[in-house]
Amino acid sequence: MYEALGRLVNRGAVLTLPQGDTTRYAPVPVSALLDGMRHIYENAIDAAHESLSRYEALVPLEQAWNLEGRDAILGRARDMIANARDELLLAASDRTLLDLVPLLRAAHERGVRVRVLVSGDAELDFGQTVRHPQAESAFQQLGQNIVVVADGSHALVGGTGADDTAVWTGNRHIVFIARQYIWQEMFTQRVSERLGKELWPVLSPEEHKAIFGD
Repeated sequence: MYEALGRLVNRGAVLTLPQGDTTRYAPVPVSALLDGMRHIYENAIDAAHESLSRYEALVPLEQAWNLEGRDAILGRARDMIANARDELLLAASDRTLLDLVPLLRAAHERGVRVRVLVSGDAELDFGQTVRHPQAESAFQQLGQNIVVVADGSHALVGGTGADDTAVWTGNRHIVFIARQYIWQEMFTQRVSERLGKELWPVLSPEEHKAIFGD
């Protein structure tokens, strides 16, 4: 028993009070214990982040790196959003967007320019939001696709389904194309709103074929 108590004392979970030849033991208050554990784990995580980031900097961003599965893809998107300094461009469906809203809001509040192309009905009360018509999204088979461009320096392009894949890269040519895709779509939808009608339905069959290949 005393061995177990000794381990608890060393871990900061039990207090001791020597009284003559005996020692009294008492549990540390739960709030104090959990705060202490949080401090220990946070310090460990900070140290690990600092250490591992040195190796991350060695990743050749000019290459295109493949990601597989929703968790890995959204994890990379969250990391890009959390570390953005100046600008974030995002194109995503409602379901994907809802997973990222808290981080997007935090980015906006720290001064990052947030521009979002929404494929669905989601509403955002911050940043610049442009809605992509659902009929056009369905026609282009956007589904659960996601495009994220952070600070014009790296991009994530792919799907967010359970078995989907995505590409993350700092290749300036791919980043340029991804950024232009979002900008052009947002520009087109703003023009459509100014004209008071969607542009996609008024395209001729020949224009559809030239643009979409259908």
